[in-house]
Amino acid sequence: MKLESRDKKTLIIGGIAAAVILLYFFALLPLVEDLSRKRERIPIKEKGLAEMRVLRRQYIEMQQGLQQAQAAATQRGPLLTEIENITKRANLSSKIVSLKPQAGAQAEGFKESVVEIRLDNVTLYDVVNYVHLLEKATLRIRKLSFKPRFDNPKLLNTTILVSSAG
Repeated sequence: MKLESRDKKTLIIGGIAAAVILLYFFALLPLVEDLSRKRERIPIKEKGLAEMRVLRRQYIEMQQGLQQAQAAATQRGPLLTEIENITKRANLSSKIVSLKPQAGAQAEGFKESVVEIRLDNVTLYDVVNYVHLLEKATLRIRKLSFKPRFDNPKLLNTTILVSSAG
C-alpha cells in the first residue's frame, strides 16, 4: 500500500500531535500538578516549622526550669527535712499525723520526690498559710484535700501531697 505525500504529511502531523498530547498528559501535566500541590503545602509546612520553633523554645525554657528546680532541690536537701522545717515555722508540728514519702515520677535526667502530709485539727487559715509557705519554698502542691471535723466544724483534717524535683 502506497500513500500519497499528502496522506504521509497528515499521518506524520497526526503522529506528532498524538505524541505531543501523550507527552503532555503523561509527563508534563503530572509534573505541573505535583508542583502546584507542593506549592500549596509550603505555607502549611512553614506554619508547622514556626510551631516547632515555638515548641523548641518552650522545651528549652522547661529544661532550664527543671535544672533550676533540681539545683534548688540539691541546695535545699531532703524533701522530708524541708517539710519538717516549714511545718515548724508554721507552728503545726503538733498537728502532723503523718509524713509519708511516696513514689514519684522518674525519667531520664529527672527525679521527683513526693510526700503525703496529713494534718489534724487545723484551721483553714493554718492550711492556707502552710500551703503558702510550701509554695514559697518552691515545692509543688499536687493535691490538697480537707474535711471538717464532726466534733468541731471550724477545724479540719487535711491531706496535702507535695512534690519537688530531685
